[in-house]
Amino acid sequence: MTFSRRGAACVLGLFASAFGFLGPVENAVRARSSLAPLRAVGVLQRKAKENEMRKYREGLADGDAVLAALDAAAAGTLAGREREGFGRVRSILKREPRGALRVVAEYHAKTPAALKKLGVKDYVGPSVTRVSNEVRDAGAAIFALDMDRLAGGCEASDFAKALAEQNTAENDFPGPLPIVWADTVVDEVQLAAAYAGGAAAVTLGLETVGAERCAELRSLAEEAYGLEAIVVCAPRSAGAEGLEALMRTAVDAVGATTIMVGAVSDDDAKAAPGILRDGDDVVLVGRIDAKDDQGLEEAELAWELRDAGYDAVWVSDVLYKFGSFSGSLFAAAPDTVTSVIKAMKSKASTKYARASGAFSGKGEGAKEYLGDILM
Repeated sequence: MTFSRRGAACVLGLFASAFGFLGPVENAVRARSSLAPLRAVGVLQRKAKENEMRKYREGLADGDAVLAALDAAAAGTLAGREREGFGRVRSILKREPRGALRVVAEYHAKTPAALKKLGVKDYVGPSVTRVSNEVRDAGAAIFALDMDRLAGGCEASDFAKALAEQNTAENDFPGPLPIVWADTVVDEVQLAAAYAGGAAAVTLGLETVGAERCAELRSLAEEAYGLEAIVVCAPRSAGAEGLEALMRTAVDAVGATTIMVGAVSDDDAKAAPGILRDGDDVVLVGRIDAKDDQGLEEAELAWELRDAGYDAVWVSDVLYKFGSFSGSLFAAAPDTVTSVIKAMKSKASTKYARASGAFSGKGEGAKEYLGDILM
């Protein structure tokens, strides 16, 4: 099965039967939440990351752009908050009242977790250049690359390709999207790498590094490097209580103005806007990871988060879990990136529309994109 930009419609609901040979595997994982764990790493994992970054820093040679950025930051000669474009990410993500949901589209080079759970061993993903173009044309607000070596597998060369592709739209509409350097940040050298790579923002895992270190990294990112900080609140402890503690810490102790929520149940995620108080000037982003099936309930969750008060959603795996099998090889279909993003941006109501999984080719612009109107 192939997908073309304006090709024939493909009904995603048929994927369940197409994957019938996976039967028990798919059935066992189908009911899992769309809000999966978000790199809330433990102490040993954090230590391993710190060691990795220490070796990376020691391996930087004279003249390296990352080392130059570190030295300039130490000397206070970088523009910091005066850097051109600083504040643009938050401004773009801030949703107007009754406005369309913003979408952050993330690219990674690893096999999507949802497909691994369906038994996929060999995976061919779309190129970062192709996805960069697709997400911009589909109306995504921000592009992101998962730069964590183990989780996302993207490298500096991938980021450079994405930046170059976005810059080709300099005089077009829509213009270039800001790009986020998404990583498990534990060391300043990662901020320097993001700056040298041309990133507009970085992610900081609050529970990964703790409140004090997260506040230090946020200050360094914004004040020294001119990188906006998206603070990730993904509690390892289950339930709303852990999320509430993290979110209040993010606002009150870290000084976060953009927060991403994940690693909680759908109901707890929808209740998260209520944790914010009057006067908290926070842009709220909900991470939606792919369900372990070939449907698109994730779009309905996006609508529900929008109605609950979120400004934006952050999506990754769901963009790449559709495609075709050839034996044990799964090839992702990049054209479906457009359909997923448009579905999530739709102003459809879950009362009157369901994201049933009827995919159309690029260019279809119906209000209930991917939806069946229930009259």
